[in-house]
Amino acid sequence: MIPISNSPVVSTRVVCHTPTRQLQFGPQWSVMDNGSTRAVLDDIFSSVSESGFGATFLDRLADDLVFTATGTSPLAGRYTSKAEYHEKVLARLHERLATPIRPAIEQLLVDGEWATVRFRSEGVRGHNGSDFSMQYCWLIRVVGDRIVEIIGFYDTKKMVDLFA
Repeated sequence: MIPISNSPVVSTRVVCHTPTRQLQFGPQWSVMDNGSTRAVLDDIFSSVSESGFGATFLDRLADDLVFTATGTSPLAGRYTSKAEYHEKVLARLHERLATPIRPAIEQLLVDGEWATVRFRSEGVRGHNGSDFSMQYCWLIRVVGDRIVEIIGFYDTKKMVDLFA
């Protein structure tokens, strides 16, 4: 075994590929630390837990947001801007909901720019009487003080019932 002190230092470029973007990390890139990402998400979810997913939430999304709603519900798909997400997801939800979604975080795990946020909503009803209380899991990427990507996991049956 070669001792670490005698090992050559190799300069490498790490490339991380996600379905939406290719990121290159090197000396010119800064990666957010866990504390920064956690602080941004704590601030966002603190506001959203009181006011719901409205203007305050939209203000914290990057204009080039990539939002993926997984599954086969009427909202499932990939949306590639804040405007498209607002029009095709949030506005459609708000039209059908009699009460706002006010998330309560159950778990927040952070790794650099990425976080996993597991949250729930309770007492949420649709205008059609459907129960829209559920548990969610979002994978969220934060750059600076903005959310740039969300991959959301939902209860497909409750989504379908809301849109029935």
